[in-house]
Amino acid sequence: MLHSIENEFLKLTVNDEGGAMHSLVYKPTGEERLWQGGPAWSSRDIVIFPVIGHAGPFEVCGKSYQLKSHGLARYTRLAAERRGQDEIALSFSSTEQTKQLYPFGFDFSITYKLENNTLKVSYSVRSKGGVMPFYVGGHPGMSAPGGSAVIEFENEEHPVIYPLEGGAAALPHLKRFVADKAFFAECKTFQLGGLSGGAIYARTQDGYTYEYRADCPVVAFWSNPEGGDYVCVEPWWGINDDPSFPRELSLKPFMNFEKGRGSTFGYSLTISRD
Repeated sequence: MLHSIENEFLKLTVNDEGGAMHSLVYKPTGEERLWQGGPAWSSRDIVIFPVIGHAGPFEVCGKSYQLKSHGLARYTRLAAERRGQDEIALSFSSTEQTKQLYPFGFDFSITYKLENNTLKVSYSVRSKGGVMPFYVGGHPGMSAPGGSAVIEFENEEHPVIYPLEGGAAALPHLKRFVADKAFFAECKTFQLGGLSGGAIYARTQDGYTYEYRADCPVVAFWSNPEGGDYVCVEPWWGINDDPSFPRELSLKPFMNFEKGRGSTFGYSLTISRD
């Protein structure tokens, strides 16, 4: 089922199947700014929890488990709770079935709130017993003609690049790069850590700017190099799984640990037009 919230600037529609964004319209122009799916990528947005990427088998206390790409939330129907004209929350909890795939009890929710031309997204994770390791993050595919955007950073960055398979490398200076099909054909998913926390701007050929702000340890950039008029800027509290990582879930890098008090993570996306 689809659920919509809106204000003067934005109209957001979310799908309780997976809890992700289904549509994001910039009302001053009436234009859809979320990729609407297609052969290049069938999704539009993904709620990532509790693993990131095409994770291999992992272990908890010596027992092996396996999850589908990006975890559990994207394959689950979440319960929606409207909190006004401009805010909605969707949630789900662990079941005996989820524990066969990820052996922890939890409550998970995602909240979407509109403030002027900004969408604020927050994730809440609570363990229902013991210490729970997990990743969480976003995967919005924003409309970008030609699948190209100029990425600019508010601050000059000195990030660490994490290739999809093995190793990491420091990048002394990074202020701007072009995220286009040729770029993604070379680097696949571009994962950066160690960012300053300043804004990240994605500027498209049709005059839009997407401004992202998050306190996450890793930001990933991705688009299918074979096609699709979209670019993803993805705030991650975690990292794409890698064959070189330990199999034990709790030992993987950038792991979060929830102890029952509840943990909250979030990012904002501001849309403007030149």
